[in-house]
Amino acid sequence: MLALARYALKGPYQAATIVGLLAIVAVVLPLMGGSPFATMIITAALTLFSGALVGLIILTQGSRSGLKAVVVSIVGITVVATIALEAPMIGISIGLAQWLPIVILAQVLRSTKSLILMMLSGLVLALIAITLQYLIWPDLEANWLRVIDQSVAQLKDYPEYQNVDIADNARLLVHFMVLVLGPALYSLFIGILLIARSMQSRLAESDGFSTEFRAISFGKRIGLVAVILLAISFWVDQAWISSISLLLMTAFLFQGVAVVHTKVSRSKRPRLLNTLFYALLLIFPQAVVFTALVGLLDNWLILRKPANIKST
Repeated sequence: MLALARYALKGPYQAATIVGLLAIVAVVLPLMGGSPFATMIITAALTLFSGALVGLIILTQGSRSGLKAVVVSIVGITVVATIALEAPMIGISIGLAQWLPIVILAQVLRSTKSLILMMLSGLVLALIAITLQYLIWPDLEANWLRVIDQSVAQLKDYPEYQNVDIADNARLLVHFMVLVLGPALYSLFIGILLIARSMQSRLAESDGFSTEFRAISFGKRIGLVAVILLAISFWVDQAWISSISLLLMTAFLFQGVAVVHTKVSRSKRPRLLNTLFYALLLIFPQAVVFTALVGLLDNWLILRKPANIKST
């Protein structure tokens, strides 16, 4: 990964070539078939790395160099979408949706040199996205359910599925997917920028990123807003309130992870413990909820020494 990053930073043409190729492969790979699980993992990794490279280029060389790589990527995705799907606008839309938040957040981080301000800017972008989601696609959940109901009706033609209650589980899953759409995108783009900042730090042979990450703290005011919205979401059955509450808790998930990293850094085997911690987050949803609550409570309980969070 670092070797490709060093090559991409040699010049605008190298950067555009690497980012464009990674983005195009990420689009082409799902069209080639094969194992769905393996394809999903590889596509996600390519998307993360290509986005992180764009972030790294902007952090080190400025927005102009990053935009050159983005333009090449969008052109490549559009050509692939035109040839494979005969839908050039899909390629343009995917390109803009994929790169625009990265460019904005990377420029914020480059200008402010503050992870917390970058993450707060991401919150603003995510709030705008959630607002647009419920204004432009108010029937998104109903449309998804309609498609699933049609698929379930077709499955009932097969004897092995006649006694399986798929519809109720599908409705619950779709409702949850609509609620977490904004928070999931926020996690994706913030994760990409954190990877970019980490690569920048490693290429400079500095531990600056570790110090900055362990200092993440959103403060009591945003914590209080999150608590109030969580309470309202339990009493008021409004999907947009629940989605915003989940978005804020996603931000505090990063603060919770920062708390864990601070505690683990004092142990004798920090890498092993961090690996186990991330494995728990991937396997158990309860670990994600608990970590987010730790991040929220850290604003009042001060689970880290003040010296660890003074930079925010």
